Amino acid sequence: MFLASLTTSFISPLGQSARTMATKLKSHSGAKKRFFPTSNGNYKRWQVGIRHLNASFSAERVNRLSGSVLANNTQKKMLRRALPYSC
Repeated sequence: MFLASLTTSFISPLGQSARTMATKLKSHSGAKKRFFPTSNGNYKRWQVGIRHLNASFSAERVNRLSGSVLANNTQKKMLRRALPYSC
């Protein structure tokens, strides 16, 4: 009888029953470095394609690629799962 009660619930040395805690969700480290949450629930990211092989690009195109843009709806849906504690 005594052993059966020990197997069903664990009692801590202080006399209080210990609760099991749920594990925390992990954030995707690649998404963490590339996307930044804004205050209204969107995500901001930098434009891609400007690091190298851009000698043939016009100045207008290089300037356009240097800015930041907001993530689209498909990316936002994936980012909500990849970054659970951001927004």
